[in-house]
Amino acid sequence: MRLHFCCLLWLIFTVPTPSVAQEPLEVVELRYAAPVLLVQVRVNGSRPLPFAFDTGSTTSLIDARVARRLGIETSERPGAGGPGFARARTLAVGKAEARDLELVIRDLSSLSEHVGELVAGILGFNWMEQFVFEITYPPRTQPGRAGRGGTLRLWARAVELTPAADQLPLPLELYSVPRFSGASLYVNGRLEGTHRCKFELDTGAETSVLGVSREDARPGRGLATHRVAQLELAGRVFANVTFRVDLRRGADGNPYGQCVIGNRQLRAFVLTIDIPRRRAFFRPRSPQP
Repeated sequence: MRLHFCCLLWLIFTVPTPSVAQEPLEVVELRYAAPVLLVQVRVNGSRPLPFAFDTGSTTSLIDARVARRLGIETSERPGAGGPGFARARTLAVGKAEARDLELVIRDLSSLSEHVGELVAGILGFNWMEQFVFEITYPPRTQPGRAGRGGTLRLWARAVELTPAADQLPLPLELYSVPRFSGASLYVNGRLEGTHRCKFELDTGAETSVLGVSREDARPGRGLATHRVAQLELAGRVFANVTFRVDLRRGADGNPYGQCVIGNRQLRAFVLTIDIPRRRAFFRPRSPQP
């Protein structure tokens, strides 16, 4: 009897229960105010402030005026000009809290003006890598109006999710620019059926961006936009996709600088990002939003 009881205790405390282990740490509202996704963030225990949730940002930022209002002290790195830096004791989205993170201090007033409301900061890679997260985009709304009804689910980084039958798992690649902190997130896809491309996942951009080669970047070509007949991403085919052309990307032949996928295509999926295990899960939304 005693042996049976000990075995029962061992089973209770050592065998994981998947349904419990995969319960999210936090579920919060995610709003879409083009071109950014907005979540409420507490900085050092402050009241909630609207931050952009930007997978294309390699670090986290805070607006200079907001930083002053919160009493955040700014410092500059020796011998380096440009933006100021600070350390946040805590950056929290509900119960999902990261500690002792670097913040870049920037004037974000132009972004706030573009969005039409205050954007107090940007959550980037250095915050996101502390968690596993899932983005469900809000339903489409009329142009100029913020979309509500989206959700951001967050798990502790130690949680290993099992993809469901309707989720396509893809390897997630990280690429860091020399001399910059953090990393950008990439998955493989195709353009025009045959051209392989490493797509940067950027929830801070509305439209997708295409880099160009040195030859295509010659003066006089006028490549402001480029239409791709077919884009394949995570098992879904998008037809006649307009890319904004960025002459600063791709001219050096770096495969990690040539293709950026923004919200216009990403919102066709429920997107789960697992940075610790280098995986992304794509669940197609049907009908496509």
